[in-house]
Amino acid sequence: MEKIIVTMIASFILFTGFTIPVYALSGAQSSAIQTLLDDACHISGTPGISISIISGDETFYFSSGYANREKGLLASENTIYELASVSKAFTGLGILLLEEQGLLSMTDSVQKYLPWFTMEYKGIPIDMQNLTLNHFLHHTSGLTNQKHFNIPKGNTPDMLQKTVEVLMDTELAFYPGQQYEYGTVNYDVIGLIIEVVSGQSYESFMTEQVFKPLGLYNTYVYKELAQTTGQLAQGYRSSFFITIPYNAPDYGGNKPAGYIMSCTKDMTRWINMQMGDVQDIPEVFKAIISKSHHGDISVPDVNKMYYAAGWSVNADKTIIEHSGGNPNFSTEVLILKNERTAFCLLTNSSNINIGLVKNIKDILDGNLKQTYKISSMQLLDIILSSATIIVCLLAIIFFILGLRRKKMNKRQAITKKRILITVVWLTLTVSICAMCWFFPMLFGYDWSHLLVWQTYSIFTALISLIFLTASITFFIYALQHNAKSR
Repeated sequence: MEKIIVTMIASFILFTGFTIPVYALSGAQSSAIQTLLDDACHISGTPGISISIISGDETFYFSSGYANREKGLLASENTIYELASVSKAFTGLGILLLEEQGLLSMTDSVQKYLPWFTMEYKGIPIDMQNLTLNHFLHHTSGLTNQKHFNIPKGNTPDMLQKTVEVLMDTELAFYPGQQYEYGTVNYDVIGLIIEVVSGQSYESFMTEQVFKPLGLYNTYVYKELAQTTGQLAQGYRSSFFITIPYNAPDYGGNKPAGYIMSCTKDMTRWINMQMGDVQDIPEVFKAIISKSHHGDISVPDVNKMYYAAGWSVNADKTIIEHSGGNPNFSTEVLILKNERTAFCLLTNSSNINIGLVKNIKDILDGNLKQTYKISSMQLLDIILSSATIIVCLLAIIFFILGLRRKKMNKRQAITKKRILITVVWLTLTVSICAMCWFFPMLFGYDWSHLLVWQTYSIFTALISLIFLTASITFFIYALQHNAKSR
């Protein structure tokens, strides 16, 4: 859903032109932005939001709420958040660095580095010699979120290897190179190749060869190091109309795709590098940063956007963006190169509507009256939580009515009609139980992943539906009992 929102934002900006000058925030604009962020925190229940706005040579930082609500730690430009899928741009730059150093080529076969790695399409093993590193970099490999989101939990040093091994002999969603469809595990494959080629762990390679040379001293891959700063945000999730602290399981093998951590201050420096405005970095990075914005135009675009090296870009590379969503964090980076304007939004909840970046741009354009709209995730929780309450109340009512009817009458002989109607409702109850068990598979999940990545109210709504049909079954049984007694 985040990808849909982001492409809508990008499309809106793409077709409104690039004639707006560099912004200088007025007091009224600053007040409107702060009010919007405060409203977003209040309405969404998101504890903390931090955003940086880059306009020409100026940077403006805004924050609202708490990095850790229970400890009273306020959010700021120094608060460290999980970047979620915004992490991919760092991993993309890492593998392009290895190519620039002559240690690999993006046109190399993946089997050159992972000789044990095989996959299938329509039940037939594909020729792995034709599956290149570029296919994974540009999400054209056939690995998609819809079919390949079974990421193992754990944080041992071999988790990256284990995560990629899960993909062994997997059935691809489409033949490699035919189209672009986003699949987060593509970047876990890229991360493992970084380990194989560099001879270092992914974490040490990124820290020593990417973050430090670029001066990103508050960007981390090791959570333990981020925690020592005292600035690491607590993550939260939404359930039953409220957000609660949530320590999501470790997905150590998914770090290259979604678990780098940073703050808006470091991300501002990172974004300025993308815009070519940072000169105190090694020359090798200036070339590969530009290269990382080259989308794969050999496949059809998705809403006028192509995928590059961890970035979604338009054809002329004037819009560069990426969003991210982890179980308890949401992020968005949007760069408008022609306007020399960019935004970085970091939050410690998956409940936020990242479309508020468009609201902030509207404020910069002079439209000060902006209204925060709830996210699809929050709307889903509201609907399902309300449904849970209503259905549970109905279940209780039917159960009580059934008890009353049963107590009011003497025990009677069981009739065929009574058996038939009861069996029908019992069968319906069992069918709903089966449907609930297989429900996550419709979205490429299992229950263990669904309960991590989605609101708990999905589960409670389904369980309440089972209770309702069971209560109706009992009520029908008691009703037939009563009819017989009369």
